[in-house]
Amino acid sequence: MRSIVIGAGRIALSHLPHIIFHPKIDLVAIIEPNWVARFIFRKLTNIPVMDDLSKLDNDFYDSAFILTPPKTHFSIASVLLKKKKNIFIEKPLSLHPKDSHQLLELAKKNQVQFSVGYVYRFHPIFRKLKLILSKEEQNEIISAKIQMLGNVVSKQTPKTWRNTGIGSGCIYDYGCHVIDLSLYLFGKPSFTNCLEKKELFQEGVVDKFLAELVYGEKFKLLVNCDWANSSVRKAGIEIEIKTNNGVIWTDGQLLQIRGVREENITIKNLNTDVPYYLRGEEFQNQLDDFVTQINTKKINLEAAEDASFCDKIISELHECKL
Repeated sequence: MRSIVIGAGRIALSHLPHIIFHPKIDLVAIIEPNWVARFIFRKLTNIPVMDDLSKLDNDFYDSAFILTPPKTHFSIASVLLKKKKNIFIEKPLSLHPKDSHQLLELAKKNQVQFSVGYVYRFHPIFRKLKLILSKEEQNEIISAKIQMLGNVVSKQTPKTWRNTGIGSGCIYDYGCHVIDLSLYLFGKPSFTNCLEKKELFQEGVVDKFLAELVYGEKFKLLVNCDWANSSVRKAGIEIEIKTNNGVIWTDGQLLQIRGVREENITIKNLNTDVPYYLRGEEFQNQLDDFVTQINTKKINLEAAEDASFCDKIISELHECKL
């Protein structure tokens, strides 16, 4: 699979080693507008590095990894999808639900794989939780909550696209991760309520929020995200699900089942054997899924459908007035 990487910033450092060492990927070029980053990657790799996608011949590659800031996603992805390139794009899909829907329709029309970087879908513990929820149909969910806490920003944090301007803030970072994970585990909600939003350091930039995803008459899912929590050493996700049979809880390392049956499942109990490990098995699993869909020609856009729906929810949360 002849691939290119567009964007060699911070998030690329989590993806590039996996891409470079993957046995079924031939990384033929890196596109990066920043000359300092181009200089570094030319020194570190033997991969051609250039400043503009237009300098590449269309037949030179068949897939692309878009690892650029979200505000550029639509313009880059729409061009590549029209050229019938398979695409992996970092989250969120785009900053506008209409743009996300349009990209999804382009992928369907051109029958190419279109994957979005919601890496928690590929985490062994959350995969196991999904399996438990799908197999144990007798577990009627009464209520659920999911939270993601981290210590990403403070008054002293330098201003970047992540915490300044369009597409910045906790909703577009932590928020889209936990909402997509909720779609993966529970399906699409009937509607969303924004309960609280806090702008701690800059006007217009949300640093914490509380929302409610309503699943018809069945149950409500409470979503709590805070990326400015100084008490947290490392970002993490916690999920608690109350059912008619008990409680299911996980923090991504331990999965506890309490009630009619009692069971503790740790990450060590699961298959975590991957050929390359950097930040976690989920990054390798995610990449393998993208490659497999292309190589087997079994295009699967279900996750991209969820990513498009996720953009609708985060846009509603961003726009809501309290």
